[in-house]
Amino acid sequence: MAKPLPITLWEDYQVWEKFGTSDLRWTFNKLEIALRGGLHAGPAGVAPTHQGLYISRPIYNLYGMGIGAEQFSYQPHMYESMIHHAKVPPGHFWCEWLPGTQLSIDYQKYDNGTWEISSVWEGTHHTDNNLTKYRNWTRLSNRAAPPTHQLPLQMDWLHDNSINFFNIEMRNNHITEIHLRAGDYKFRDLPVGTSLYPVWKGDEATLPQGEYLPATDTNVAKYEAHGHTKEIRDGFIIVRDQHQ
Repeated sequence: MAKPLPITLWEDYQVWEKFGTSDLRWTFNKLEIALRGGLHAGPAGVAPTHQGLYISRPIYNLYGMGIGAEQFSYQPHMYESMIHHAKVPPGHFWCEWLPGTQLSIDYQKYDNGTWEISSVWEGTHHTDNNLTKYRNWTRLSNRAAPPTHQLPLQMDWLHDNSINFFNIEMRNNHITEIHLRAGDYKFRDLPVGTSLYPVWKGDEATLPQGEYLPATDTNVAKYEAHGHTKEIRDGFIIVRDQHQ
């Protein structure tokens, strides 16, 4: 019987170093992911070709936490100001806004070379104006995610023997993030229907009753990213599905 290959608990900066001489580094480039996925997107200093809702965020962000992500509305009269970074700072890119729910999906390789889905989580933001702050994540059935051969990007690189697991984030059936590491390993044994409520500083009184899981790193100040994010996460409240 095939067995899952062991998970190495990497951070993104460690993955960057591991694949330093590899073509796989393109997976860190979020603008490249958007363009390969057929989305209307472009770098700072270029304007969209039509009006609508867009998201601005860094082309590279190895820290996570939604740093620098903001939604904005574009109208044709803003063309000149967009060229001069009115909405999208240098080093960022814009992409058409994808409505719908956000999924975080972990895939793991087995010793016979096949890939299996190991966990699927659906995330909900407090508001569209604060893209760093999630209200909760709920574990879904693995059937809610596509198998690797149905992913909406060319994924031939998964045959690279140096990759045993990866995580993607999706919105509206488009891949928005690729991580060559496990994403939700801390919660992989929680059953379907479980919800995780991040404990954000200042919001403790609004949280539901449940099991408190503190942050894995005792230095929670690191989540401030030296002032680049104001949302500090102390841990999670685990709320289990009462029907399980």
